[in-house]
Amino acid sequence: MIMTHKPTPPVQDFGAIEAQAKATMESWMAMQRPMFTMMTEINGRLIDQAFRVNKAWLGFMGRCIEHEIEATRRLMGCRNVNDFVTTYRDVVDTAQREVRVEVEQLSQLNRDVAGETVAAFRESFEEAAQELRH
Repeated sequence: MIMTHKPTPPVQDFGAIEAQAKATMESWMAMQRPMFTMMTEINGRLIDQAFRVNKAWLGFMGRCIEHEIEATRRLMGCRNVNDFVTTYRDVVDTAQREVRVEVEQLSQLNRDVAGETVAAFRESFEEAAQELRH
């Protein structure tokens, strides 16, 4: 009689496998945490900066509309051609000055936002690199 010996399957220690998986996941998360923190901080700053720029732009557009309405009222109140020409010239000169000032302010805001964004990236990258070293 020939006896066939069936090998017994190896006993797996699922507790050890689970512990190893947890340890691997925790070490992976520890490595990713600085990057996640950095990206969250940068995203928050970018949203704040986009809000500031959009708020400034909408304020500018609102003031332009108000000036257009006021200019229309002034032009409608003209009694003769000379009055119309004088008023029109004043309206155009005033609009040009105000738009120039507004564009300079918006440009400065955009430069500030760009500088803040670069600083935020630099600061966050340095912090993340320092956390990864430790």
